Amino acid sequence: MGAADGAVYGRHSAQVDGLEVNYFRGGRLERHAPVVYLHGMGPAGRWDSFHMALGTVTDVWAPQLPGWADGAPPEGVGALADYARLVRGLLDGVGVNEATLVGHCVGGWVALQLAAEQPERFQRLALVDPLGLSWDDAPAVNMAGLDEEEFATGMFARLGMVATADRTGFGTEWQNVRQGPEFMRQSKGRETLAKLSDGIGDAGLTRAVEALTADTLLAWGAVDGIAPVSQGERLRARMANARLAVVDGAGHLPMAERPETMNRLLRDFIIGLDETVPNVEWR
Repeated sequence: MGAADGAVYGRHSAQVDGLEVNYFRGGRLERHAPVVYLHGMGPAGRWDSFHMALGTVTDVWAPQLPGWADGAPPEGVGALADYARLVRGLLDGVGVNEATLVGHCVGGWVALQLAAEQPERFQRLALVDPLGLSWDDAPAVNMAGLDEEEFATGMFARLGMVATADRTGFGTEWQNVRQGPEFMRQSKGRETLAKLSDGIGDAGLTRAVEALTADTLLAWGAVDGIAPVSQGERLRARMANARLAVVDGAGHLPMAERPETMNRLLRDFIIGLDETVPNVEWR
């Protein structure tokens, strides 16, 4: 846990259908609806800056999908729809009856499943480069068929050496993207996804999104090679109340590559603020 953890930001667990579901909870109890944040392929297992940004304005719940980080989905979880069931059970158990649902990547897939099943519960959605969708004119990428080079270039806008925050909290350090922990987590997450799906998409879910009427923010990395921005354009066209924010200089991980931009986008959406955000093109 970091310096911002403590009395306000904590780790918890609950029993759902015989499984232990760990989750983070923290933030401010404001007038805004609580946020349920569903992680992507490579969960870090900690409070991240995007959680904290949301926590400055509302109460944040961030479940950890059981077994995901270990690459071993538990017994009874054979598809991503089963994770939607577990998240729904968690929210039932802790009494979160209405929430803004935020999902990235795999979490976006699960979020869309939940929103399709319980639209009255999730009247606002923020989807960041979600997986699970495929159209003839914007097909899903077959991730199982990507080699390491294709996966890396699809995931990140920039490879090679990049400056990252020093772990001591002072200054920066240089790190090779492909040798860094983020790439390792994403690679492991891809293996987990392969166990639960063909990695291409969910035809039923793709059809179901057209019935969603929730106020929706779509945030997409401009050069995402895992969920191409053409999918975001198709999704915006098919959802009644969706806006598409394309983040310049970002691939599939805009929270990591453009953290300040993403923090502002998500925070503005939660509080209903309309302002110009650098590095964003609205489509």
